[in-house]
Amino acid sequence: MTLSAKVEVFVDGSPRCEDVVRQVKELACSKCEVIVYNLNDPISIANMANKASDYGIENFPAVTINGKLVEIDKLKNVKASHS
Repeated sequence: MTLSAKVEVFVDGSPRCEDVVRQVKELACSKCEVIVYNLNDPISIANMANKASDYGIENFPAVTINGKLVEIDKLKNVKASHS
């Protein structure tokens, strides 16, 4: 049985952040929900500020899985365990 995960990516629009978004989308399982919050997007900035504060995010890029802050390498483990 494949489980789903909610993956949130917090970015500031820098090239490094865009690379992380690409990696997250490639590594996320097919049933995972990937949400990208971009500091440069006026629509997502309000949600991003609240969530970033709740998660204790101080630097970008940042990734959470099911509400827990993780390193990008952690997604490889999620992909393997949910495939």
